[in-house]
Amino acid sequence: MELILLVVYTFVIWIGGAVAGWRAREEHAKKVTEKFIEYLQESGQHQVEEGVVQINIEKHNDMFYVYDKETHEFMAQGSSKDEVETNLRKRYPGKSFGCSESVLSQTGFHS
Repeated sequence: MELILLVVYTFVIWIGGAVAGWRAREEHAKKVTEKFIEYLQESGQHQVEEGVVQINIEKHNDMFYVYDKETHEFMAQGSSKDEVETNLRKRYPGKSFGCSESVLSQTGFHS
């Protein structure tokens, strides 16, 4: 009888340890994943800030005008999306440009 109780207690303790270990592993994985996501977000923002020129696009009389978002300096113009992109590439070779989704939708530039 004592042997049976010993086996049952051992089994219960083993199950409890397995459950506690599983939960601890899940918590650790959650913390590591959150740190990794934070790192990706921070490094992604730095890449955007370093490599992409933020622009604003305005539309007047079927003509698109592109301005630097920070300095409000005129950068390019065109009557179509392709023409604007071509003019930007000619004037600023090797540069990338970014614009908010709301501005792209408002001007009809977004396709």
